Amino acid sequence: MTDSNNRMPDSEQAEQFFFIHIQKTAGTSLRQHLLENFRQEEIYPLPQKGGLLNYLVLYEMGGLLVGLPPEEQAAFRLFHGHMPFAVTRRLTGDKPPTTFTVLREPVARTLSVLKQKKRKRPELADASLEDIYNIPKYFEGQILNHQAKVFAVPDDSDLLSGFDPYPIGPAELETAKQNLAKVDVIGLQSDMPAFLTELERRFGWRMLQEDVRENVSKDMDVPQSLIERIKADNAVDIAFYEFAQQLVKKHAAQQ
Repeated sequence: MTDSNNRMPDSEQAEQFFFIHIQKTAGTSLRQHLLENFRQEEIYPLPQKGGLLNYLVLYEMGGLLVGLPPEEQAAFRLFHGHMPFAVTRRLTGDKPPTTFTVLREPVARTLSVLKQKKRKRPELADASLEDIYNIPKYFEGQILNHQAKVFAVPDDSDLLSGFDPYPIGPAELETAKQNLAKVDVIGLQSDMPAFLTELERRFGWRMLQEDVRENVSKDMDVPQSLIERIKADNAVDIAFYEFAQQLVKKHAAQQ
């Protein structure tokens, strides 16, 4: 943990940050870097408060964060979670938090979700990846055009968990693009070193030098038929990811 002598000056303590953590984009590993730059009591949700189950609920339910009194929200400097972009617009601070996120190629991200379910849920240990893909609560909440959904949910929506189903069409895709363009720092899971370097440059944060990857899925044979299904079902997310790549390239060229 970074000591107080290495932290930002008091004049900058009021700035708040929000990591929009899209599932299976290396965000769990990124949290290890963030813990080097914030005290635990500055982070929402508090890593050690209420046990793992309570922490996971808070991490996913943006409505609980939005519902906190303004003085409680003001006590935090870093918010993070599986929450839609809309949550960042609903906080009560004097100015919106500085936002950052990481995106991943949709087919690879989906396969990682499926492998994680198989690895971590005993009831799915013998299920095929196709079987897991067909489970509605996972497909609708964590797979179907998931990254675009996170940025398309309207600001006034009650769907404030990143795992709430939300249908995405052409209009919603345009909303997602407009919102992503407002994010202060965008990273791609395929080039995490560049993203970490940008966080260091923009915010003066210290990033760990060692490999801190966590929650990594093991290699597994994947039928080509499943890959084709993922591509067809997530055509909107593929278009959204291509837009994200363009934004990252544009921002890099401006440095």
